[in-house]
Amino acid sequence: MAPPALGTVARDDPVRLLILEALRIIRSDHFSDYFDLFCDDAVWMMPNSKRDIGLEEARSFYRFTEKFRFDQKADVEELVVDGGWAFARITFDGYLRPKHDDAPPLRSVSRHIWILRREANGWKIARDIWNTPRD
Repeated sequence: MAPPALGTVARDDPVRLLILEALRIIRSDHFSDYFDLFCDDAVWMMPNSKRDIGLEEARSFYRFTEKFRFDQKADVEELVVDGGWAFARITFDGYLRPKHDDAPPLRSVSRHIWILRREANGWKIARDIWNTPRD
């Protein structure tokens, strides 16, 4: 049996709604709002690095979104919710497009596992494990 994908989860499922909100924000001009969707103790496992980063370092890493906008297709390939935890497997494929000049877009492909945790104030993303495939 195939794992539940985003399209097969109830439309009002709070995990589904959080993922849809994250995908909307990622493509918006307000990327900084993305960090509001993460737990205070969130961890990013960065590609090609043995060192994980926390929320403040992630904000610093993603400063490039002040100059670029993600123009990517997002495929939620797997979504599993089990009690107070959930995970989603997501592939992003597209471009980073400059916001303020005519520079050519940059190719951007990444694959992510988001681990989500139910907190007192609702669901949040606790971990972002990602890589940038070479093929």
